[in-house]
Amino acid sequence: MLHKFVAEAGGGRLDNFLADAMEMSRSQVKKAVDDGRVTVNGKGEKAGYKLQEKDEIAFEEEAPYVLEAKYVPFDVLYEDEHLACIDKPYGLVVHPGAGREEETLVHGLLDRFDHLAQGSDPLRPGIVHRLDKDTSGVMVVAKTDEAYEALVEAFQERRVEKTYYAVCRGVIRQKGIIDTPIGRDPKNRIRMAAGVYPSKEALTEYTPVLAFRDSTLIRVALHTGRTHQIRVHMASVGHGLLGDPLYGAKNDREKALLLHSYRLAFSHPVTGEAVIAISKLPERMLAYIRKERGDRCTRF
Repeated sequence: MLHKFVAEAGGGRLDNFLADAMEMSRSQVKKAVDDGRVTVNGKGEKAGYKLQEKDEIAFEEEAPYVLEAKYVPFDVLYEDEHLACIDKPYGLVVHPGAGREEETLVHGLLDRFDHLAQGSDPLRPGIVHRLDKDTSGVMVVAKTDEAYEALVEAFQERRVEKTYYAVCRGVIRQKGIIDTPIGRDPKNRIRMAAGVYPSKEALTEYTPVLAFRDSTLIRVALHTGRTHQIRVHMASVGHGLLGDPLYGAKNDREKALLLHSYRLAFSHPVTGEAVIAISKLPERMLAYIRKERGDRCTRF
């Protein structure tokens, strides 16, 4: 829809004028300007343009985003009429966000399954929980609303067993528990941080599996589900994950995050039967293990 306005007085900024007229934030207006959906007297201007009296402003609303089915390759580990456990590939975003990605797991789910639970967000049908873009492995997807509601409750009440494998910096010889709340990093809003305020309870249990020269393959039991939890917790104790662009070392020799969701175990939300889904270690992690093994490798 095209909206047209006429400036009654000069001197004000274009973005401020449209923010008031359209009841939007200045950042939303700036995006519209950058996208070419705003003109003044028929031509594009910057967000900070100083309006003149009787300037004619046109604002084109962004077209509503419509989810469409699209083929996205992934394996199905378990499926019935109520749910599916799938193997999310490395590098795949789970659902569309602010950037409105055109190829996400959700697009693939719509293509693969006849029906998905509506859920709480129209852009996230079937999505009960999520994995980071660069985390691979098993996820559970709800196909019916009944399964969705029960699975969300099971995750909230910590009745889902979640096991991961990761490779972290440094040699770890004993298992440990990290019980430190996690919240948004006040110095960098795209990061999370341990022990900041405000924050939420977070509990991570890790066990060393293979130790290499200067790194360790660990098995992780995730008892809560905070954003970037394993990555933040391990970095907080000096053992950041290899290949982590946010929390890892600047001179990291690995370019891909070595973190994998290996196993999910839970009671079926409808039948009550035990469901166990396992995703084998991906090639990027197996390649690292093969490269680091030999005389420098210690098995626990």
